[in-house]
Amino acid sequence: MNKIFDVDNKFFSTLSKVWDLIVLDLLWLLTVLIFIGPACTGLYYAVVKNIRKSRGYTGGTFFHSFKTNFKQAAVIGILQIIVGFGLFICYTFAINMNPDVYFGQIYYWATVFLILVFAMISIYVYPVLSRFTMKTGAILKLCLFMSVRHIGTTILGVVGIALVVFCWTMVVYSPLLLVAPAVYVFLLSFPMEKVLRRYMPKKEEQSEQEQEAWYYE
Repeated sequence: MNKIFDVDNKFFSTLSKVWDLIVLDLLWLLTVLIFIGPACTGLYYAVVKNIRKSRGYTGGTFFHSFKTNFKQAAVIGILQIIVGFGLFICYTFAINMNPDVYFGQIYYWATVFLILVFAMISIYVYPVLSRFTMKTGAILKLCLFMSVRHIGTTILGVVGIALVVFCWTMVVYSPLLLVAPAVYVFLLSFPMEKVLRRYMPKKEEQSEQEQEAWYYE
């Protein structure tokens, strides 16, 4: 009987994780409209470290990554907004062109291809930023390489984003709105962490302090 009310049992542990996901999602919602890059980096970092690895506290973990990666993540976020808006304009123009015109078909499919590449890179950029210290150009190149090499994870990521967008645009009054982005990141982190580990230095090659990093556990 005592085990039922034990805060360490699976039921309460799962309930605590769900609550933490809701908190992280709210923190992300409060910051993403102004600081899209740092907010997304903080969300991935906190989901993996706090929710999956049970290390640290939800808010503290989120804002630690938010502040640590702020400058670079903010630059990447601004680039995302600019490129994303540009692609949106191009796509709007493409679907209004005459489909019978040869140039119109080429322009349409070229735009679709660029949107796909943009989405593929976007899936990896913040997980990579949360884990590695690299220049922005190197991060983008690595993300493009990962998106092609690990196509299975890329497809899952793209489908997941589509489902989150669906929840936000079609299921207006659903409680899924509270946790959809955080749940997406949580589920994506399972294949994503396997990908990231392939590019991390081997534990034996790291210093004693680096070997104790939570992501090596």
